[in-house]
Amino acid sequence: MEVCQDGLKLWYGTEDAPASESFIATRQGISITVGVYPLHPANKVTVYYRSNKNRLVQSTAGVLRHSDYVAAKQYFSVHFLSLLEPQKVEYLVTLSCAGRQVPNVCNTQQFPSSFVINDLPSSLTTPQSTSKTPTSKSSQFHRFPYNLNYLATVQVQLQEPPEIIGETPEGLKVNWSIKAGQVNGPKLNAIFGPQGGDHMTIRHDGIGIVGAYATLQTVDGALIQTRYSGVFELGQKGYQNFLKQQWLNAPPLRVTPRFLTEHPKYKWLNRLQCIGIGEVQMSDLLVIYDLYAL
Repeated sequence: MEVCQDGLKLWYGTEDAPASESFIATRQGISITVGVYPLHPANKVTVYYRSNKNRLVQSTAGVLRHSDYVAAKQYFSVHFLSLLEPQKVEYLVTLSCAGRQVPNVCNTQQFPSSFVINDLPSSLTTPQSTSKTPTSKSSQFHRFPYNLNYLATVQVQLQEPPEIIGETPEGLKVNWSIKAGQVNGPKLNAIFGPQGGDHMTIRHDGIGIVGAYATLQTVDGALIQTRYSGVFELGQKGYQNFLKQQWLNAPPLRVTPRFLTEHPKYKWLNRLQCIGIGEVQMSDLLVIYDLYAL
């Protein structure tokens, strides 16, 4: 299946983006892979689905698995964790990016694709011999289920100009100070305190290694410390271009925040490992990312 519209393209059921028409029920649920073009940090894959056992339309979000910067493609994994029993499932895959969507919104009531979940084979439900038999290497691997829980969208305005330490044996050292910032979402609302920044190292391959720290103050007065690492993609010549103050308009950003606080209302943050997916708008020195809890 391939759908193109308004400069966007998605595909699945291909060699690079497999989506079988038949699955065996497992505790890990069902998953398919969706390819999208062109690569963009704002790309969002959503799958709408219904089954013959429950005609209620549900949705699940795709998780970015791989970005091919040479071919400008991205691949998302879509998991149907709740589908464990034998049934037929119809589904529609959508791609949205910066106000555009494929397929057209008026077509989203149609479900062009489907798959069938089968019973476990009898060979897996009957007792097996206790004698040890060799197993293939691939059968030793399995995938653990997980969920992404959207917490908020983070926006951080950086101070200009940055403090450039210069070229060191470890790479180009650049310190960014935070001018202002805010966190807005269903689970967390806060502003950034005046003390914070990013001690970044830009490697010779054009990857910036993030080393950020900040204090958040919530709308009800709680103080939360956050620290995180991550990667800032400046391209193959990013190191040389940064020295010339030349860079991409919106380099993609991937970060892994953690939080610490003593405030009883927000102690749940202490237990989380989070990820941030977004970009840096270099013309305005504005960092934007969506914050998810794993």
